[in-house]
Amino acid sequence: MPLNRNFSAAVSDALAAARRRFSERGLPQRAALVVLLFLLFAKAALVVTFPLGAILNRPASLVVTDREGRPLRGTLSAAGEWRLPVPLADMGRWMPAAAVALEDRRFYLHGGIDTIAIARAAWQNFTGGRVVSGASTITSQVVRLAVDRPRTPWAKAVEFSQGAALEFFMDKDEILETYLNSVPFGGNTRGVEAAARSWFGKPAKELSLAEAALLAGLLRGPAYYRPDRHPERALALRNRLIDTLESRGVATPQEARRAKAEPLPTGRRAISSARIQAAEAAARYGGAAEARDGYGRFRSTLDSAMQRLLTGELTAALGNMEPGVTAAAVLVENETGKVRGYVGNAREGTGSGASWVDCALSPRSPGSTLKPFVYALAFESGRAIPATMLADTPQQPSGGGTRNFDRLFRGPVSARTALADSLNIPAVRILRAAGAENVLGLFRRLGFSQLTREAEWYGDSLALGGCEVSPLELARAYRTLAAGGLDSPLVWNERAGLSAGTRVISAEAAALTLDILKDTRRNLPLYGEAGADGKTVAFKTGTSYGLRDAWTAAVTRKWTLVVWFGDPSGRPHRGLVGLKTAAPSAVRIMLKLTKKGDPWFTLPPSVVRKELCALSGAPRNQWCPQSRRGLFIEGVSDAAPCPLHTMKEGEISIKWPPELEGFFAGRGNREAEQPLTITSPKDGAVYAVGAENNKLILSSKGGRGPVYWFVDGELAGDSGEGAPLAWKMREGVHKIAAADEYGAADEIEITVRNQAEDGTEELPLLEESR
Repeated sequence: MPLNRNFSAAVSDALAAARRRFSERGLPQRAALVVLLFLLFAKAALVVTFPLGAILNRPASLVVTDREGRPLRGTLSAAGEWRLPVPLADMGRWMPAAAVALEDRRFYLHGGIDTIAIARAAWQNFTGGRVVSGASTITSQVVRLAVDRPRTPWAKAVEFSQGAALEFFMDKDEILETYLNSVPFGGNTRGVEAAARSWFGKPAKELSLAEAALLAGLLRGPAYYRPDRHPERALALRNRLIDTLESRGVATPQEARRAKAEPLPTGRRAISSARIQAAEAAARYGGAAEARDGYGRFRSTLDSAMQRLLTGELTAALGNMEPGVTAAAVLVENETGKVRGYVGNAREGTGSGASWVDCALSPRSPGSTLKPFVYALAFESGRAIPATMLADTPQQPSGGGTRNFDRLFRGPVSARTALADSLNIPAVRILRAAGAENVLGLFRRLGFSQLTREAEWYGDSLALGGCEVSPLELARAYRTLAAGGLDSPLVWNERAGLSAGTRVISAEAAALTLDILKDTRRNLPLYGEAGADGKTVAFKTGTSYGLRDAWTAAVTRKWTLVVWFGDPSGRPHRGLVGLKTAAPSAVRIMLKLTKKGDPWFTLPPSVVRKELCALSGAPRNQWCPQSRRGLFIEGVSDAAPCPLHTMKEGEISIKWPPELEGFFAGRGNREAEQPLTITSPKDGAVYAVGAENNKLILSSKGGRGPVYWFVDGELAGDSGEGAPLAWKMREGVHKIAAADEYGAADEIEITVRNQAEDGTEELPLLEESR
């Protein structure tokens, strides 16, 4: 213990030396030293006990804003108050000027304590025999608002001293900002922003002189001067304060005169927005509590203009529907994954039944909207390409099992046609080829959180929507297609960085899937405007079993959109068909968001056009009578040649797979069931157009009934079975499609050049240029 004894001795010696030096000094020196030590001790105590944390960390309301910073919704603070702090620069001209002129004229001159005001207050209180004035400054009031103390002279002295100290921690504008964000305006309203929105329905920066004077008057007695309950008192005080502001040079006589003519508010307004579901979703999924700034604001990714567009279109569509039906929509920016539009319930705020339900988060049966992902998995594994022939035939000899929506069987169809026309039986065949376990695994990687059972439990319904998915989850999945198969959570925080994403679908499979979904030969009424304006939209509809849900998911280069219509209670409605109900709204929204000539997705380098058998869709063999170019993934897609066409006894014959052989045998007419194929013009052909050489013959074989011809998505005309149609050519690259009334279809692409400008010899109309 020698160390402890040495230390104690040293302390004793130091104290003894200090007492000797103090006793040797004169009385004045000793007194000055005592005062100095007292002041140093007081200052140290003041610094240690200074309530800076209470001043700076007063609980604020969480305010969710749009991407531009415009408030969408606020919530009560942890203290149960509406406190919406804003920077001083966002408080406008009048409120800060009125507060300084009326509460603390020398605010920018004193150091936290106004000695002139103290002297005046002391004289007024002495001569009046009661407390007439308190001489508080804005700085000292900031301290008082942060720390609740009893109203005693000692507490007042502490507030003044801490107010003086506050001037060392914050500059004048910061103190004024803190004051105006903290002052109470009655009830649970605190701060000028909350007061401005409560009384006038506007932000503080838009307050007029009269409105600022009224709020300044409320600080002197929020209940006593409430304008909706005591308008005479409130008006008299407001006008006196306007006169004071005029006399102190804050307002001109003209401004004061106009201000006095303004009416008083007749009641308070709700601070929270009437449509809150979008803001709540942004706050929940964007981590608003942790991501908000120093003013309690969370800047979401929501775009107010997009919100209005979605709400307007959905509301218009609901005008002709039963009251029990509502709609939801989610709009995502593909490049960033940011949610730009979100309507949880288009009837929100109307007071109708279940209008409070956020349907965009509600798990519902997605119908056929999941089929593209089943096909994408088959494309990725090489089991199929868009041209692959599939059998749309009964799965059981009796005709039972899975049925198409229209209850028709089309026989041989391409995967492109099967997906574009949403045929159920081919989708089930693709599911089985890809493997139900693999499909379920993909769905889970895409974020479908409700798929908790084993693949055997779902069975074939995985391809037909026999599970539950929310519109928000489906939007994420379709955005993954748009992102080339890279999946990442949707982004709700405008300040968040971009995510690299996780690959869940190959880029090639995603490209092939979207190429099918943009097929303009489908559903002409929806594409009339698109074809005319050169706009491209890929979309997929879905209808749940029993007509309970109508869906459409749509994709362009820039946007992904999911639209849902249904009854929150789950009741069926006859009008809930995806193509009729959800698709028109979705396509209209996308066309408004798409500019003429906007580019489409670029195919990956490994996706090439290859000569394929026009019937089987496999690489052409030597006996295939007709071919067409189709999309093919090099090194992935099955390169085995066409298995259908063979040479038998010197003649080309077709070896149909068993499911098609039995189908044709049951119908007794194999030729009538041949797939629809465009025979003229040839896919990839180049033609020259001149003054006398401007008609192109369109012809086809196969299919049933009239054939409808489409050029670039526009109806060019119809022809009888096997009959040709003349089309007047025009320059450019054109997509020509043919479809019969049973859904069989084919599509090619040609190029038309100007003969005179091209400088080449005239090409025969039906000659293929290779």
